[in-house]
Amino acid sequence: MKKFIIIDHSLCNLQGHHYECSISVAEAAVRAGYQPIILANRALSRSLLSPEIKIIPAFDVDWFNQPMVIEKEKSNKEKSENTKKKNFKEYIHYQLYLWNYKYPRWSIFGEKVEGSTKRSKEWLKKDWQLLRSIPLSNTLWGLSKIILGLIRFIFGLALKVMSKIFKKVGKPSLVLTSKNQSFTETLAEILPTLNLTPEDQIFIHTFGIEQLEELYYFLAKSDRDLLPTHHLLFRRDTDEPLVINAKGMGLKVCLQAFYDSQLWPSKIRFYTDTEDLVRKHNALSPVQLSQVPIPFRQEKLINQLFQEVKNYIHLVYLGDARSEKGYQYLPNLIDALWQNYLQPNKVKFTIQSNYNIEGGEVEILAAKLALSQYPESKIKLIDHPMQPDDYYQLLASAHIVVLPYNPQNYQRTSGVLTEALAAGKPVVVPNGSWLAQQVDESRASIYRDPQDLPQAVIRLLENLPTFTQSAKAFSIHWRSRQSPDYFLDCLLKPVDWPSVKLPIEQPKLVQLPPSVLLILSADLILEGENLEKLNYFCRCGYRVYGIFYTSEKVVNLNSLKQILESYRLYQFWILTDKDERIAPNSFTSFEYQQYLENSYYQRLTLLQYWIDSSRLQIPTELKQTLNNIQINLVYIDSLIYGQYTKKLDLKTTIVILEVSQLYSYNYALRDRREVDPQELNWEIEQLKQYPVLVTNFQHLAEKLKELTGNSQIYGISQTSKSKTLLNYQALNQACQNILGQKTLSLEQLTTSPKIAILYPWGDIQERQSGASQRTGLLLDYLQQQTFETRVYTIGQPRKIWSEGIYYEYYNSDFGQAELVKNVYQDAYASWRKTLNLLEENADNADNGLSTLNENWLPWIYYQFRFDPSFKNWIERITDWADVVILEYPFWGEILGKICPQKNVKLILTAHDVLSHNLDKDSLLRKIALTEEINALKQADAVVTLSENDQSFFEKYNIKSYCVPIAIDTEKINSICQQQSLLQNPQEVEIANRLNVDFCLFVGSQHNPNIEAVKQIRQWLNPANDFAANFTGKFVIVGGCWQIEEERNFISLGKVSDKLLSYLYQRAALVVSPLNSGTGMSVKIIEAMAYGKVILGTSVGFRGYPIESGVNCIVCDNLDDYPKKIGQLLQQPEVLNRIGQQAKQFAQEYDYHLLYKTYLDLIL
Repeated sequence: MKKFIIIDHSLCNLQGHHYECSISVAEAAVRAGYQPIILANRALSRSLLSPEIKIIPAFDVDWFNQPMVIEKEKSNKEKSENTKKKNFKEYIHYQLYLWNYKYPRWSIFGEKVEGSTKRSKEWLKKDWQLLRSIPLSNTLWGLSKIILGLIRFIFGLALKVMSKIFKKVGKPSLVLTSKNQSFTETLAEILPTLNLTPEDQIFIHTFGIEQLEELYYFLAKSDRDLLPTHHLLFRRDTDEPLVINAKGMGLKVCLQAFYDSQLWPSKIRFYTDTEDLVRKHNALSPVQLSQVPIPFRQEKLINQLFQEVKNYIHLVYLGDARSEKGYQYLPNLIDALWQNYLQPNKVKFTIQSNYNIEGGEVEILAAKLALSQYPESKIKLIDHPMQPDDYYQLLASAHIVVLPYNPQNYQRTSGVLTEALAAGKPVVVPNGSWLAQQVDESRASIYRDPQDLPQAVIRLLENLPTFTQSAKAFSIHWRSRQSPDYFLDCLLKPVDWPSVKLPIEQPKLVQLPPSVLLILSADLILEGENLEKLNYFCRCGYRVYGIFYTSEKVVNLNSLKQILESYRLYQFWILTDKDERIAPNSFTSFEYQQYLENSYYQRLTLLQYWIDSSRLQIPTELKQTLNNIQINLVYIDSLIYGQYTKKLDLKTTIVILEVSQLYSYNYALRDRREVDPQELNWEIEQLKQYPVLVTNFQHLAEKLKELTGNSQIYGISQTSKSKTLLNYQALNQACQNILGQKTLSLEQLTTSPKIAILYPWGDIQERQSGASQRTGLLLDYLQQQTFETRVYTIGQPRKIWSEGIYYEYYNSDFGQAELVKNVYQDAYASWRKTLNLLEENADNADNGLSTLNENWLPWIYYQFRFDPSFKNWIERITDWADVVILEYPFWGEILGKICPQKNVKLILTAHDVLSHNLDKDSLLRKIALTEEINALKQADAVVTLSENDQSFFEKYNIKSYCVPIAIDTEKINSICQQQSLLQNPQEVEIANRLNVDFCLFVGSQHNPNIEAVKQIRQWLNPANDFAANFTGKFVIVGGCWQIEEERNFISLGKVSDKLLSYLYQRAALVVSPLNSGTGMSVKIIEAMAYGKVILGTSVGFRGYPIESGVNCIVCDNLDDYPKKIGQLLQQPEVLNRIGQQAKQFAQEYDYHLLYKTYLDLIL
């Protein structure tokens, strides 16, 4: 009998639709005359084994390539013993706590005893470490260690033999080794035992892109005359992160490889289950996919479809509790239905609430806890995966199936929807998803935003008979399209594929780019060094693996991982030092004794450094990975760590060694002695082992040629535009000596400029103020364009990496007395320039002297002007950068002198006309204006935020480019679609207090904002009629007002992004009663992006081409605001109409669109 193999390597329980899909297809295969066999995960629950269908638990990994845990049940005795131990320990600690509480005098004695015991333990530990460092190889202790090692080796060998025996007799749970087989390793082991023929079929319905690549190599190396036909079902969108960010050659190259090798369509065929996914996949390569239905066991569902008279309507949510399925929206839905439907027993709701990951997502856990507080008689939660019969019984009992899925995630199919439509159930689905495309308004309620979900459900509740009748009529057609038998027909029917041109020669495997292993210092990576080498190998297109070593006990692993992940290495490992003092095998006993003597006398030698660096911990997984892949080239940045080529079984013939110094010379110079000839000769012999050497210094390259006689030595640094840069051409030539014709072309290397952003405030990482938000989005945009970007700002001196971005903070230590002296000298010169520029009378100079100390303008221009360490800091930045983007003009004069010397392009962003913040006729304003204009004239390009500012600077012959305030509309739209629950208890308490319509004002600690809040307080004065009749609240957010609550006035101060998003979504109206201000307000366009109506002044909307009554409401008479607010709150249809127009208006201010101007300026 022909066999039909179903490979479902993630199948281990009832989670998801894995089990149902595999069993339904297997039963269809039986009806078609095949013998079905399901190959599942070894973690498969024994309760799922079927007597009718053969299921073999075979795989170690799931479709994520993650090992599945096989849970072993502990005996009651083991559990009891563990509990006793744990309880006894807790009992002792508790009794000690009670003793200290009751007898405080004795507690001091107890603390002394505890401290003495702890110190004694530490001393013993250190003594033991010192004892281990003594060479005892010829003593009885040394012999004992050797015997112990032999016993451990023999015992380990016995365990491996026992594991193989247990595996062969079918007891995988007793395997004692921890190594997990890969996807194709299991295939290679299990498929030959099934005696398959070319007439057999293999179906795989869930897999990762990396496993698709593994399968390609597996099939390409097999005898294709003996291969069965393989059928692969793609379930994911081509745009999903799991697909785009997959390691290896990627989806597109994989499909092309199957086409070029002619495995498709003769031995492998591809399918997907929606028209959209067929179109997207077919656009990637010549390989053509077919659409197939969604199979499930319809007979189980039909058997459960009985008519049961109920005196209530049954709502059902099926699947599991996760955010992409919209579980977090259910508490709001329940709250909306409670009073009119749930409480009077008109409706009951059953919600499947088992987690898809252990412990559940944070917001999902909060939602489940909220739901669990309702009575079970009305809201029933099922917190476990259901057996198929129970699942179909619950579906059959439903009157309405609620599917509040995230449309962005569900461009793919849904098994729950497929089954619900087959059962003839009306459904609630989101617009813009695949689910909405399968229904119409006659049998489903389609909603737009999550906040519309309750109304969508109520629409069905109020018109249930009509919707049910239509859904049942449609179900007959739907079941015929989604049957397992029809699915199998789609797989097995002959297809008239486009002819494939056969080459004359035997097809070869797709030529993959060479694999490169980098062994680099992690500490230098964190300091911003070595990144150019990463850039070269990764962006030329090599398959790059990395080993990053550090001898530091404390290293910022999170920052390091963020940097490395941004380069998308295939795999990397971070090796740290271990404390063991073991002599390397490559040294004699005499040499090691010499090392110990040098260590004792703290003499730094090459031998000592070599041995100290030999103690990195090498994980077993690293060795296994390197054994399974072919490394074509190894690049090592230090001779000292070249010793790991032997430890990792790598050939030195494929190594490029970077030489930054001759250690024997440097140590002699440091110790003020002659070079040790023995040490130098040893170093030279080590260098001679490597075929290619590179160095950053030309003189060192000549010296190395002289010492080693090696002609393949390259200087890989060059001076360009007064900078020292990596010479990609020289490094490429060095690679050619190892790789030959496999060397990739430099044309594939994207040599993009390096950009430094200088930001004068210390809040860039917080992104709370408008300036930091704008600059932060610019940073995001430049990073998306693959520019190497760093941020330099002021604050407590530190260097950190965050989310792949380097931040450096500067704080001046310049003497204040000298600073003040020089500032006043320069300020006097500025006043004279001001008077000459504006042709004012010198007598005006005395008018503003009384207020000189009350303003940060213009004194901020002189903050670092005479600080030599600040200038050195700027010079170091410009030595690295190709382009400097200066936010605000305060440091413009300093950079204007340094950047031309370094041939660095200077782009200056003028956030507004700063001098306009000062009194119009004051001397300070004239001084500030002079500094502002002089700074802008230093730049190669000036960016303004509004056309008004652009026109103003043109009067002073300053040409600028207008790039308005921008926002992340995609992020805001996503927040609106996935309305998150607040989790912070204080924020939840705030939300509970806002149970009425409220008006929102958001502003920083800026004088115009403070004046606006004062105006709001005046409206709310109890003496005013408006305050007496106003039933809502005014909510103030930001540093513009202290935290305060009085009657219907609530000031929250600064809040989290999550709470601010919640307030934007809940606000009935946003107000902006500003009478003064400069620049553009980011809060205006941010509120519009949330679809909110803004009632504001012309000043508030400055810089935006708005239209009053269309996308906002403009009113410059603040006395009219109370009346207008009252009218608007009584006109929800007006608010909705203008709000939608406002949201559409805001879409044009997305930073992806507006910041393209920066690309033109940079390049």
